[in-house]
Amino acid sequence: MIKNIIDTIKAKRKILILTHNNPDPDTIASAFGLKNLLCRLLQKRCTIAYHGIIGRAENRELVKQCNIELYPSTMLDFSRYDGLIVVDTQPTAGNVYIPKGFFPDIVIDHHNFREHTKLAKVYDVRQDYGSTSSIIVEYYKSLSLEFDQNTATALFYGIRTDTVGAGRHNNRIDLTMMSQVLPHISLRKLSKIETPELPKYYFKNIKSALDNSQIYESLIFCNLNEVRNADLIAETSDFFLRMRDIKWAFVIGKVDNMAFFSLRCKQTKRKVGMIALSIVKGIGTGGGHMKSAGGQIPIDRNTSYSNIVDEIKKRLIRKIKVKVSEPKNI
Repeated sequence: MIKNIIDTIKAKRKILILTHNNPDPDTIASAFGLKNLLCRLLQKRCTIAYHGIIGRAENRELVKQCNIELYPSTMLDFSRYDGLIVVDTQPTAGNVYIPKGFFPDIVIDHHNFREHTKLAKVYDVRQDYGSTSSIIVEYYKSLSLEFDQNTATALFYGIRTDTVGAGRHNNRIDLTMMSQVLPHISLRKLSKIETPELPKYYFKNIKSALDNSQIYESLIFCNLNEVRNADLIAETSDFFLRMRDIKWAFVIGKVDNMAFFSLRCKQTKRKVGMIALSIVKGIGTGGGHMKSAGGQIPIDRNTSYSNIVDEIKKRLIRKIKVKVSEPKNI
């Protein structure tokens, strides 16, 4: 597949690589690894762009430690680029900013395949992979390319965050790809990425989450209301899934005119990505993996945030079949 990508890019002059909105480590690392590959092999001028913010402290530290240059996509003129690549998402997923009149030449992802993706000249969507970073590592392996320290560290962390831990899914492929980059990483940089200093609002968010959570049998449902950034929602969901006797963690919050949610599950057989897709049908977009998922629902004058929360809660409880009873507080 990488040969098809190279053939498509050869004739291009300037390449724009798009991450998904509010980028996480996997999409950042995938874009960074692909940029370095194309620069080394084809001497192409590549720019990485994102929409939203890089909110999580670990993600900002990843960018800092690995010297990753990213630019807000709304500040760029897309017409100045003749090659467009989307990584770790797909054009109609609802979580990537692509201006009207533009469509990616190449799509690289590991989420559920979307029919619209077939319109790309080249697409490499591997649903059996736990992370897009694993796909990029395989490209390097097939081309016998060595990893520099920053690229290796970023890709290792990208795979790890998407595949290791509660609410994550991995397989032998991801573990093999991690072992490929492990000898080349900087343990010092990795340590700094994994344990950054946390801002005060992180702890204020945890307090708010504890105060605004309800437990329905094995489900913990948390409405954070207004949040500083969407990353806090996913972080809180990961935090709650560690609770004993909890199998499901659902966290929802509001950022500007959009409701974002994060869903986690300890059981792989439940196909959480498909559940996320079903509970937002007709009102928003969603998707994910076997044990983790997320989505977004636009808020307009006809739909209040509180109505969205009530509707999503009702759909979720019905879908995962927990008993509707008087909720318990933590």
